[in-house]
Order: sequence, then structure tokens, then C-alpha cells
Amino acid sequence: MIDDERGVGEVSYDPASMAASSLGSIKAIWYKRPWFLITVSIVVVVAVSVLSDLPHPITKAQDASAQNATMKEVNTDIAPCAFAVKQAFSFYLEQQAGTLTSSNLSQVPKLLTEDQVSCSFAGAPVTDLTNNIQVLDTNAGKNIDKMKAVVVTWMTNDADAAISDILYLFNRPGDAKKLHDLAVQEAFLTKDRAAALNDVMDANAVLGVSLDMPKLPVLPPLPGV
Repeated sequence: MIDDERGVGEVSYDPASMAASSLGSIKAIWYKRPWFLITVSIVVVVAVSVLSDLPHPITKAQDASAQNATMKEVNTDIAPCAFAVKQAFSFYLEQQAGTLTSSNLSQVPKLLTEDQVSCSFAGAPVTDLTNNIQVLDTNAGKNIDKMKAVVVTWMTNDADAAISDILYLFNRPGDAKKLHDLAVQEAFLTKDRAAALNDVMDANAVLGVSLDMPKLPVLPPLPGV
């Protein structure tokens, strides 16, 4: 009898019967594939970015500290213009009283021109106030932001215009149009100062504390305007 040797040494290929380690060497597990790992990394980065941008609750004490820090910055930027407008008013009062010496009188136009710069967009304080000071956006911060806008108006509109009128009147004393305009600007200085103070008081009411107030000077009434 001749034995049938067909099929001897032949093993059929059955992946299900192979060891797991053998399958792993043939086909990478899906969650280890590069495309999946890259996708997960991108999703994680985006999620972290979104979460970091979301507003985080803060305490009133933290809010008050942040708003007071802003007020200190605002007052630093106010100071040069506050000095400038006080100086301009002082020059005008001395001129009206006839107490300026001829030597001092000759220096006044140059000093007033420099004072104008301190209260204008050409000056560094106004640039810093408008571009660099960021107010924490809370309910109290909304009032501080309103105050900041009023302070910019006080400096660049009211004070700058008043100094310009005083400079003009040094060269042309008694000009009726400029005297009227100076009276208008003096009223605006008073009105906007009160508005800025009220905005900070509104912030105080929200926080239950007293923040630093804007150091806008009380200016003396000018004779003849």
C-alpha cells in the first residue's frame, strides 16, 4: 500500500490561531499609530488654550487689589498734565495780577508750550494711559475703565485746550473769543473731574472698599473769563 503523503508539512494560515505577539508585529495597534497620537496632541493643546482664556472667578479682595494697582498707574500718568495745567492757571493769575517780572514773562510761552505736550497725545503719559493700561474686566473694572476714558478727555481735550487759550492770551491779552473759550474749558475741567471721581466711587460701591481716587486738581476760578 502506498501512503498518501499529500498535505504533509503544509500548515493552513489562520490569523485567529496565531499568538497575539505575532499579530502585533504585523499590524500596529490603532491607538499607537502616528496619526492618532498627533491628533490627540493637537486636541490637548487647543483644549488647554481655550481653558486658559476662560474667565476665572476672583474674590472682591483680588478685584480691589487689581483696580487699585490700575489707579496708581493712572495717577502716575495724570501727574505731568496735572502739574502743567496748574502751572498754566498760575501764570494766567499772575499775569492778571501784574506780578510776573519781565524775565519770567519772556519764559512763559516756552513753558506753556511744554505744558501742552504733557496734556496731549504727543506726550508719553497720554500714550501710556491709552495704550498700556489694561483694566481688569469686572463690574468694578467697568467703572474704572469709564473713569480712564474721562481722564483722557480731561487731559487731551479740556486741559490741553485751556493751556492753548492761556498761551494765546499771553500774546493777545483781552481777546474776547479766547476768554470765552477759556471759560468753557474751565467748566469742562470741573465737570469731567467730577465725572471721573463719581466713576471711582461707583467702583468703590461694588467692591465695598475705597480705591485711590484720580488726582485731578481743583483749579481756581480765573478772573476775567
